[in-house]
Amino acid sequence: MVDEAALIDVVRRRLRESGRTAVAVAYSGGVDSRFLCHALLRAGLDVLALHARGAHVPEAESRLARRRAEEAGLALEEVTFRPLAEPGVRENGRRRCYFCKAALMRRLREALARREADGDAARLLCDGSNADDRKAWRPGLQALKEAGVVSPLAEAGFCKADVRAAGAASGMVDPLQLARPCLLTRFAYGVTPTEDALRRLADAEEALALLTDGNGQPLLGDFRVRLTPAPLIQAQHLPAACLPHLDAVMRRCGLAPWEFREEATISGLYDRKNVR
Repeated sequence: MVDEAALIDVVRRRLRESGRTAVAVAYSGGVDSRFLCHALLRAGLDVLALHARGAHVPEAESRLARRRAEEAGLALEEVTFRPLAEPGVRENGRRRCYFCKAALMRRLREALARREADGDAARLLCDGSNADDRKAWRPGLQALKEAGVVSPLAEAGFCKADVRAAGAASGMVDPLQLARPCLLTRFAYGVTPTEDALRRLADAEEALALLTDGNGQPLLGDFRVRLTPAPLIQAQHLPAACLPHLDAVMRRCGLAPWEFREEATISGLYDRKNVR
């Protein structure tokens, strides 16, 4: 496992190079950004979490991000972000994430500039990208680089497994938290995202996540509801007995008729056969 001290060394070095005295973290509330904030707070650094709220983030996830920040004693600012205002996002091509991340980083820097004008410390803007992200199709990483955003986990060599292990060893809440990427990733390339479709997807996923088996475990395991453009439930487990419950949820959310796909690997569905 990568040593947590290596992560802190990266951040302290970057602070010295930048001449800044404090840190801001683009904070989704997922395990990577939570662990980054957790480790920096443990090291005694001044940390501000910046959480972007918008149609692309389910309200339930924003509530959870807020609660986790409060539990950790983490300073949090919520920033309104409207990704569908960006033409490159609305067009939903393979570089959608690039345009979304570029616009989001501009929005976060605007928030930091206002805070600094009001007397806050000059902050180094970081994000929670890890070393695994550099091995996958992540066009948003280029936007982060262009914006001068630091990715300490990736620089220190932390992969997802390292993040989970270090989080568990250091007492972070829920280090096994499942990944819940931005809702825009649910749309097949070329399918136009709308705020209405984003809300329906968020409602469906929230309802499906509440379904449990006899042991109280998530019935579907890890899963996504996608528009391919046909509505699709992609899940690790799809017990035949639960199909009526799934159908009721999908119909209630205006996502019927729907298809399903049972598979072990959930993430990256639309990029598996693509070549960068």
